[in-house]
Amino acid sequence: MHLRTTSQHAFTLLEVMVAIAVLAISFTVLLTFSGNTLVKSGRAERMLTATLLARQKMAEIEIDLNKSIKKGEFPEEKSDEGKFDEPFEDYNWKMEIRRVELPAPVTGEKGSIQETIGRQLTKEISKTVRELTLTVLWTEMGEEQSFDVVTHIVKL
Repeated sequence: MHLRTTSQHAFTLLEVMVAIAVLAISFTVLLTFSGNTLVKSGRAERMLTATLLARQKMAEIEIDLNKSIKKGEFPEEKSDEGKFDEPFEDYNWKMEIRRVELPAPVTGEKGSIQETIGRQLTKEISKTVRELTLTVLWTEMGEEQSFDVVTHIVKL
């Protein structure tokens, strides 16, 4: 009679627990990456919306300013704010127009021609150039977010 020995392959409880722990950690990491991706995707979408709204508002303001300039009006300083229309009522805007004040260039001796020209140039820039700053604001995850767009308007 011949006895046959069979080797049984089985997992111990410790091996099963280690395998489950490795799987649990892997799933946790994957879910964290997935959650971060959703948050970043949502942020990118809100930034894109805010950028497009800023572009639209900036164009509206520039059109109004160009109409005023054609009528002979040039703003000294001005500020305004408001909300965007539906469906973007969660976004606000602030606009500020201010004179561009440059310091007089340092060009040698007092009373020299270079100093006089520098002062006159600075004065003319202040009369004919305005800085337009548009800020778009929104709330994201309980915190106020914003970004600024700046351009210059020149009266020729």
